[in-house]
Amino acid sequence: MTTHLHVRSAFSLLSSTLRVEDIVSLCKAHHYTQVALCDKEVMHVAMAFYHACKKADIKPIFAMEMRCVINDTVYWLSLYAKNMKGYEALLSLSTHLQCQEEMMTLEEVSAYASDLIVMTNGDDPNLETWIIHENANQLGSVLEQMKAAFRQFYVAIAKNDSDLFYLRNRFLKKVAHDLGIATVALSRIYYGDAKDEACYQVLCAIRQGVTASDKTLDFQAKRYFRSQEEMSRLYEEEDLRMSDVIADQCNVELQIHKAKLPTFENPFGVDSARYLKQLCLKGLEKRMGTTKVPRVYVERLKHELDVIIRMHYEDYFLIVWDFIRFAKSRSIYVGPGRGSAAGSLVSYCLGITHVDPIRYHLLFERFLNPERVSMPDIDTDFPDNRRDEVIHYVKERYGSEHVAHIIAFNTLAAKAVIRDVGKALGVKPSQIDILAKMVPNFTKVTLMGTYDNVPKFKQAIQSSKELQKLFDIALKLEGLPRHASLHAAGIVLAKEPITQVCPLISLDADLLATQFTMEYLEELGLIKMDFLGLRNLTIIDEIVSNVNASGIPLDIMKIPLDDAKTYQVMRDVDTVGIFQLESEGMKNLIRRIQPRCFEDIVVSIALFRPGPMENIPLYLQSKAHPEKIVYPHPSLKPILESTYGVMIYQEQIMQIAQKMAGFTLGKADNLRKAISKKKESELAKLEQDFLNGALQNGYDKKTAEKTYEQIMKFANYGFNRSHSVAYGLLAYQLTYLKANYPQFFFQSLLNSVIGAERKSGEYIFEAKKRGLKVLLPCVNASDAHYVIEGNALRFPLNGIKGIGNTVCQQLVAERKKNGAFLDYFDFVARVMTCRINRKLIETLIHAGALDCFHHSRASMLLTLDDALRYGDLVRIEDEKQILLDFEIVSKPAMILAKDQPQQRSDQEFQALGFYLSEHPIAKLRMSIDPSLRSILLLQNHRGNVRLLAVIERVKLHRTKHGDLMVFAVGADESAKIDLVCMPNVYRQYEALLVKGTYVLAEGKIEKENSCLVRKLSKIEP
Repeated sequence: MTTHLHVRSAFSLLSSTLRVEDIVSLCKAHHYTQVALCDKEVMHVAMAFYHACKKADIKPIFAMEMRCVINDTVYWLSLYAKNMKGYEALLSLSTHLQCQEEMMTLEEVSAYASDLIVMTNGDDPNLETWIIHENANQLGSVLEQMKAAFRQFYVAIAKNDSDLFYLRNRFLKKVAHDLGIATVALSRIYYGDAKDEACYQVLCAIRQGVTASDKTLDFQAKRYFRSQEEMSRLYEEEDLRMSDVIADQCNVELQIHKAKLPTFENPFGVDSARYLKQLCLKGLEKRMGTTKVPRVYVERLKHELDVIIRMHYEDYFLIVWDFIRFAKSRSIYVGPGRGSAAGSLVSYCLGITHVDPIRYHLLFERFLNPERVSMPDIDTDFPDNRRDEVIHYVKERYGSEHVAHIIAFNTLAAKAVIRDVGKALGVKPSQIDILAKMVPNFTKVTLMGTYDNVPKFKQAIQSSKELQKLFDIALKLEGLPRHASLHAAGIVLAKEPITQVCPLISLDADLLATQFTMEYLEELGLIKMDFLGLRNLTIIDEIVSNVNASGIPLDIMKIPLDDAKTYQVMRDVDTVGIFQLESEGMKNLIRRIQPRCFEDIVVSIALFRPGPMENIPLYLQSKAHPEKIVYPHPSLKPILESTYGVMIYQEQIMQIAQKMAGFTLGKADNLRKAISKKKESELAKLEQDFLNGALQNGYDKKTAEKTYEQIMKFANYGFNRSHSVAYGLLAYQLTYLKANYPQFFFQSLLNSVIGAERKSGEYIFEAKKRGLKVLLPCVNASDAHYVIEGNALRFPLNGIKGIGNTVCQQLVAERKKNGAFLDYFDFVARVMTCRINRKLIETLIHAGALDCFHHSRASMLLTLDDALRYGDLVRIEDEKQILLDFEIVSKPAMILAKDQPQQRSDQEFQALGFYLSEHPIAKLRMSIDPSLRSILLLQNHRGNVRLLAVIERVKLHRTKHGDLMVFAVGADESAKIDLVCMPNVYRQYEALLVKGTYVLAEGKIEKENSCLVRKLSKIEP
């Protein structure tokens, strides 16, 4: 027998193809009963490895390889945990290496090693030098120092599959044995089967940024998972036996000392439970605006506090309350709530959420179930430009050792792995690009799914041996972790230093991150809190600040929820830029629902989700014909009336179980969760409890069974009402601002997408539709962001391509310091002192930023050489400063020229990414047929049409018969429209259906924003 003591996982990034499940499967296939996971200086998958091995009845051995400095020379060691203390030592060593020093001295490592077995790692270039040259003195000296430093030290005998090392390892064994050091057979394993060697070679090439055939590629062959028979042929029996001896000494049973939340220290020194109660009582009175609080609120608050304190979560709520209080004290806008936390009256009283759970019929047990031990989960939204301030506060309050980000891993996803593998194999970039672009742009897309569902992709793979090889390797590498990153929102806190339960890694300059991924943190007692940065909150915050700064008082939390203008904007489906409501699918739903009250927004958000969408037809039918609604039982009407008899919310299912079967809300939540998780054994008992309870409460058996069937049917499609209400409020706030403060709304909306050409163009178009002018950039008026100028918005200098933040700041600073630019020559001379070059000046001309000087753009371009020479002549430089003396020489004359409209438009498009001053279509329409209507004027038209458009996007689609058709987006200066080309039309006009082509389209509009095309003609602009 033998044991593999050096199996590297894929989380030694781009250094192994082995996932944890692969390691376990290989052990089972080759009849190994124990195995060591030995990654490079990290412990990312220790928890996953432990659980996978235990499930498969394999003994997990925790190990790690690391660098160690001896006499200024770096050596590699492998360390094995003998027990729980040894495991904790590995966590500490990994944290030290990832957060403080990349390498440690022999003495430093020795301090951690009392419960570790230490071994040379079998792949040490410095040791190998002494081994190959049979330098016994140097080799012996190093090994002797290692032996002296560690209680249990072994020398690895590795690479016996190499003729050279097979011979030299005899020398190594002699030196080791002469020093009284035992030797151990070690096969370093980086991939599964021998046939996977090409995949591993490509992975190494990706890591090193070279091709797999590059002679400089650092790659080791034959590092596959060897069978016991192969190991017996390669290594001596004594060395094989020693691997088992070491493995037998390594017995780690994870006895996790769970972390606890920090104790919240309040200024009065009272216990947390008492402090929480007092805060809630004061908060409730403030929310109600009176000390005479309705009884229903008092009782609900008492119930929630009893549950929270009984479950020992009072500190959790106080910690969240505290950092939200900090945010508000710094005028950081906090979102109204998120997820099930909006169902908590305690959260509402503390100001954590801004949704009254009693008014909106939200359930506390959906958030915190007293009948099931579960961590509370309060996620908080902040403006994305101020989120870090709150996290910094939490770190400062509780200490950097007690707060950490959560690690996440970016993987070799379908598109990325095609590009990476193709590059490593030396495939032509053009071929790689074509292949990668065939992979659909949706989440969880896979290569095999693409192969099966995209015929052109499959055809391309099958047409070339080179591409077939690329695909085969990419398929095996797909999904492997590529590099470590941070979870988008998660932060963990602990009373003890986090390193006591979880290793850390430095991925962010300000805060360390856990080495374990999110799914293992709760098991360690680490409670995750999500600090989410939302662009939409930044927009709301900016709009409200700007409105108040203009002299108009506005408190976004006190706006009326029945504003007629707001609902009219929604019914008009004018929802571009509105959180949750701007996708095309949601717009279609809004058209059909026609919102007239806040509840309509809430239900729209709940319905427009995968799963709940199944309920849309039934909901709309019932809403249109309420007289036809049949409730499962009249007693359930109060629960289902607001949704026209349809079970849409998870809370409704809980309320029905409570009403009919007498379930507590905690038990009703257990039923909801059992249905969603498909826990059959639990469901069987709950079903019987439901039926028995319903019968005891006077319902007949048929009604009870039918209602339970409906619960089972709709529960899978139910959505969290608390989340819908909270995010419905955000959507309403943005729509209210758009309806009542459109200029401020579009100013902030456009500021949020500066540099994003497509979004900027789309939002500017929407602003123009509302009659809001967007003025060209101007060196004398523009800033880094959009500014309000009269009844218009001024385009920012930052939005011009190539004019980055630095150039923008230089231009604005020069203008503020020395006044407005007087004319073209004054501008050129002054900006030359800021090191702004010819190319940048040309870009500013193309963008229209110099139109304020009242010359044609063509004239300014033709005169630029003279202007630059003038700037050189009037500039006086010495060692300390640059001065301008405009008296030295007179200004040159402008070279006069007229702008060519098409050229001017094209250059402006190149500078901005869209047409801001005039769209070429407007002129084309006048020359071709002035009676042609714009796309905007055709929105309510039904029937045959002729329209001018430029093709913006083209999306191929295969019909159920296998024919290709196209959904294209055409645009003019007013709006966009879908141009649907059926297979026969696509075949005829395929050459015209290319982005940037101007066309005259003839067809039929049968529904809004969609034209079924019959004929296309190309138009030359």
